[in-house]
Amino acid sequence: MPPMNMTWPWSSRVCATSGTKPDQKAWVRARALASIALLALLLSNSNLFVVASGRTIQAGEDIQTAISSAGAGDIIIVGPGDHGNFDVDRPLTIVGQGGPMLHAGMQMPAIKVNSDGVTISGFRVQGVGKDTNAKFNYYMQNPLAAAGQRLDEPNAAIIVRGNDFRLENSAIFGSQVGVLAENVNNLLLQNTTMDGCDTGVSLTGCIASKVEGCKITTCKKYAIDIEQSRDTVLDNNSIVNNTNGGILLKATDGCTVQDNVISTNTFGLSLWNASHNQLMRNRADHNYYGFLVTSSSNYNNITDNSALDNTRSEIVKGFGIGFSLQENCSYNILIRNTAKRNFNGLEVSRGCQFNAVYGNNASENSHGIRLNENRNNLIFGNNFFNNDINAYENTSLNVWNTTIGNYYSDYRGLDMNGDGIGDKPYSLPGPESKSFDYRPLIRPNRGGDLGFAALRDAVRKYATFGPAPEVIPLTRKVNGVMVISSHASGLPPKWPESRPFDVTIPPFQKEPDF
Repeated sequence: MPPMNMTWPWSSRVCATSGTKPDQKAWVRARALASIALLALLLSNSNLFVVASGRTIQAGEDIQTAISSAGAGDIIIVGPGDHGNFDVDRPLTIVGQGGPMLHAGMQMPAIKVNSDGVTISGFRVQGVGKDTNAKFNYYMQNPLAAAGQRLDEPNAAIIVRGNDFRLENSAIFGSQVGVLAENVNNLLLQNTTMDGCDTGVSLTGCIASKVEGCKITTCKKYAIDIEQSRDTVLDNNSIVNNTNGGILLKATDGCTVQDNVISTNTFGLSLWNASHNQLMRNRADHNYYGFLVTSSSNYNNITDNSALDNTRSEIVKGFGIGFSLQENCSYNILIRNTAKRNFNGLEVSRGCQFNAVYGNNASENSHGIRLNENRNNLIFGNNFFNNDINAYENTSLNVWNTTIGNYYSDYRGLDMNGDGIGDKPYSLPGPESKSFDYRPLIRPNRGGDLGFAALRDAVRKYATFGPAPEVIPLTRKVNGVMVISSHASGLPPKWPESRPFDVTIPPFQKEPDF
């Protein structure tokens, strides 16, 4: 693009004098005012600088030379063939045409980005895998390369250390890390393939990143590893056949993960010590864990996802979990999800409390829902149909109904007054189970339309058991006197209209259309 013509009409001598006798002082004042106005306009709109300096440069064999000769905002076109690696130290757009190939080396990325405002598209990058011995030998043979450097850096195909970076329509193969970014804002990875890496995408300390329309397969560690970051969006990606994890969000906040396919990984989509994240409309199948939430609290909302056929036999025959909350997860919401043909469709395990499980459909699992060693979780409005065991509770004390309970296909009670609520409670099976659903549904719940705020209110209203007896100290000091007490009973409250459960068996009901 040619440079912009910076001669402005109001600074023209012809325009200033046409039809009048020139007034030298007035003309000088007008020029000064125009110059000030022009400077203010340029300072307020930085895009004008890009337009003014933007050129298109055809790179030859040496991309680095083209970068060195380019100005901010220029476009560099790279043709097909093999090319050397390069560093980008200014805001440029670098476009590969015909699939040019780059090769990373030991501790030498194919592309290193050290400037804000860089866009790269259309490249194929062959990376270098993890090799601890080779890395050690590299630094022993190149001591100057080790001076002042982090020796634990992975071999990355692309390293990003500038904000507002875009990578589009590219492919990365066989790298220890495909794209590595630390403390970067507004990173976008779009329509890019990563295959055979240890980790496809690694983002640490990043804000407002987006990974969209990418395909990440056969990674040994994680397809996408996001840590200590916030406001990330993962949208419409294919995360398939990764040995360990598909997506990991660790110590992250405010992320949105939506419309992804997550298949044939060990851990499909994992949250670890994460909060305020939105997981929506994702499909997880043929993983050991479809959705795994560990030590994560403060309203991670898991909504409208599907966990199907998460049963595999490499470790334990037939084992696989659709949705799992584990290890002290609190104040999360699972709403309108579908779990089908897993070992456990829904699972809440070990120290979890004040979670809301509402409007979900679990069918054809070994366990529709299983709770172990938890307290004060609220489970209502769900449909448990044709599971080997529809609902199971072990060493727990949870709340299974509000004004409505859940639908269980093996419920044998009647509804004599026709209000849609069974006349007798549903006893939750399991060792030491003390829980009942006192308002079991006669028909599947078709609602599922409660919002997050209403569910939080329901948890506050109904999940009111006291602390578990085993965590209450038996001795305490009151006004200087040592008081010894005994553990209080932890029996659940009973609804006034509840009656003893019997085994009146109506005809088995047809499977509902969820």
